[in-house]
Amino acid sequence: MSGQQAGVATLARTELFKIASSRRQAVALVAVLVLHVPPMLWGGQDADASWDGLRSRSGLFVAYAVMALGILIVAQEYRYGTAALAFLSAPGRRPVTVAQSLVVAAVGLTISSLLFAAWLAVGVLRHGATGMRLDRPGQVLAAWAVVAVTVCAAGVLGVGVGTILRGSTAALLALGCCGALELLLDVTRFRGPVTAPLGVLAWPTSELEVPSLVSAVGWAALALVGALLGVGRDIAS
Repeated sequence: MSGQQAGVATLARTELFKIASSRRQAVALVAVLVLHVPPMLWGGQDADASWDGLRSRSGLFVAYAVMALGILIVAQEYRYGTAALAFLSAPGRRPVTVAQSLVVAAVGLTISSLLFAAWLAVGVLRHGATGMRLDRPGQVLAAWAVVAVTVCAAGVLGVGVGTILRGSTAALLALGCCGALELLLDVTRFRGPVTAPLGVLAWPTSELEVPSLVSAVGWAALALVGALLGVGRDIAS
């Protein structure tokens, strides 16, 4: 068991190195942070609006960004033929898939947490600690937890879908089309794998929060299980 954990840890460090050494991916992640600076500097909102928007501003854009990142880090292995090397360096593909899921989730958690803290600090400067619920730390912690879980689930979903479909174009197109279909009907709106983060983060005070959060986590789990089952057919895992 300890050897398996060490293997996944080593693979996770490798995935982090690949992201850091990829100019496009590194720039894209930095851009997610930088693009939040102009709206942070824009004022004019009251305390309630700032609090209600805390989750969406710190998590919504990040969720979709890490979903795409999860797809891309998997797809580039198949595009450039490095997946075969991963098969040879690890006993099967499943530890690699687990490591990629952990890394993408960790990246999403880090970015969303930084942005949550930044947006919270800006709100405190503008509206005071009471206006941003710092006198009720349980509410602040719950809001951050919802963002963290949703963003991590989106990242794992991206890895799962990217692994199942084996290509960034196909995976991104599939999720895009799926998201469009999910929005057509009330019964599927904000419940599907693509639109669930929208229902969790964009409407923090609505009745959509709980079912959308469950959907986001559930679809991520299904995608990961599907990916692990799929790669088991490539090489014995």
